[in-house]
Amino acid sequence: MQINSSTSALIAANAIQVASQNAAQASQRISTRLKVNSAADAPGSMIMLNTMKAKIASWSKANDNITQANTMLQTMNASLTSIAGYLTNMRALAVTSASASSDANAALNQSAFATYMAQIDSVSALSTFNGISMLSNNSTSSVSGVAIADTAGTFTNTSDANLNVGQKLTISGTFGGSGAISGYSDPTTYLVSAITGGAGTATGFTLVNTDGTAIITTAGTPTGVSYATQTPLAGGTVKIQTGIDAGNTTSINLYNTTTAYLGDTSAATNFRLNLKNLNTISNASSAITAIDTAISQISSYKSAVGATQNIMTSETTLNTAMSTASTSAYANLTNADMAKETAKLAAAQIQQSGASAMLAQANQMNREMVTTLLKQFIN
Repeated sequence: MQINSSTSALIAANAIQVASQNAAQASQRISTRLKVNSAADAPGSMIMLNTMKAKIASWSKANDNITQANTMLQTMNASLTSIAGYLTNMRALAVTSASASSDANAALNQSAFATYMAQIDSVSALSTFNGISMLSNNSTSSVSGVAIADTAGTFTNTSDANLNVGQKLTISGTFGGSGAISGYSDPTTYLVSAITGGAGTATGFTLVNTDGTAIITTAGTPTGVSYATQTPLAGGTVKIQTGIDAGNTTSINLYNTTTAYLGDTSAATNFRLNLKNLNTISNASSAITAIDTAISQISSYKSAVGATQNIMTSETTLNTAMSTASTSAYANLTNADMAKETAKLAAAQIQQSGASAMLAQANQMNREMVTTLLKQFIN
């Protein structure tokens, strides 16, 4: 017989504590609808659960990236469609001029032809997305030590210049010295129609007006003017994070659809589109070939844009499927079974009541036993 301690009471008290913990846990899970509310609930699974949760959020953001990329591609496709339309109109004008009865009649279409050319350059320059130039790419440099060689727009320079046939050269300032350009106004942009010394390292060049007509110059060494060039470059690429891991990217090709870039890629043939004009029947025939080349280039660009859009759609489908599967798995691992937790709460409450009753009974039994033992001394 134990007087100093009551084993029955201790057992009942411990049962109350366990039942209270079970009731509290079941109550929390029912309230939050989660069976994992802290690391203590699933210490062995927390790393996996946190990684899974991060991936679910990342797949959503990857799809946001793809949505933006698709908007970029749609904008690019719309611009390419506009340029293709201008080229179609230019070809119709070139065919008309090539069939004219005289050079004078052929030249009647030059104004409209030049307008379409300017529209192509405008669309190319304005086609941007979040600061990215999608259809134009140029580098700027300058030409120094320039002298005018003759009256036909031929120039020389003492240092190698980054010049190519078909690019634009802007002259700024006021002519002084002995050389000049007839009818010049500050500034004026001309086209480079020929070079000597090699592409990118020109030591001499010939300028014409932007419509392809010749300019008249005075030989000599001008002063007070500067020569700035824009070299048309290929568009490059932009990488879009379409997956959730490093390296899961999709490249979007950028293009150069300016008239200084479209046309024959061989500078020696002078077939860049911006060098073409309808001033003569012969020039109109030459323009048809250059326009056909440009139309083929634009068509290939549109095809590539469409293929990239299809890739983006596939990436979206994959990300959505992976996110859905992971979300379902995460829910299965963390969501509480409401029926099970409700039954667990009811059982814990019954255990609490029973243990409390047994604790009271154990304490009562000890008091009665002590009272009985002490009666003999009281009497």
